[in-house]
Amino acid sequence: MEPNQVWPPEPAAALPGPDVSEISEPTVSPRIARGVIALCVVALVASLAGIGYSAFLQLRRSHAEANRTVSRAAGLSFVTPDGWQLMPQESDDEHLVFGQVALQRSGGGDGMILLGKLDRSLFAAAESDDTRAACALGSGMGEFFFPDSGKRVDTETLDLEGREVAGESCFYRISFDTASSPEAEIYSAVVQSGDRRWWVSWIGDAKAPVDKAAAEQLAESIRPL
Repeated sequence: MEPNQVWPPEPAAALPGPDVSEISEPTVSPRIARGVIALCVVALVASLAGIGYSAFLQLRRSHAEANRTVSRAAGLSFVTPDGWQLMPQESDDEHLVFGQVALQRSGGGDGMILLGKLDRSLFAAAESDDTRAACALGSGMGEFFFPDSGKRVDTETLDLEGREVAGESCFYRISFDTASSPEAEIYSAVVQSGDRRWWVSWIGDAKAPVDKAAAEQLAESIRPL
């Protein structure tokens, strides 16, 4: 061996590795497997249900928009309730005692719906509070259309919240002193957007009752022009 010569290092001894013959694959119990499958099924059903509900809402909105009516005289548009139509020859403010729009039941029948802008032509406009304005409007409508003496019963007020308007509604019945006269029903609503206000009145009786849910949807469907 020459001077300053370095011997190569000894090769390192191999470390013993795990005995792969003793390692077994992880197992999942049938109960856990069934639970995982059930969760997957529930998630899939929920996803499909969500898609179906979204499609239903879209179809419903499309149907509603197809029934939207525009009144430039009143400065609004609204969704006409199912089973109702514009009253012939009385769809503008030149022929109406109140408001700019009048609706009647398709095919005839009792009851009437009036809509319009809430301006100084109506005494209810003096009420800045929407609840008081709606109740004042309903009171005036009742006195005009049902002048016979009677007692007001079942008074209700309700908040309204549409996509572009918000307001209040007031509903009551009139129980007449004459038993032969059916109870009258008055629904009135006042909604606003900014500093503009509109109103709805649905006039009915026990034979042709006010559909309060449909009346609420009508008021909330109002959009300013």
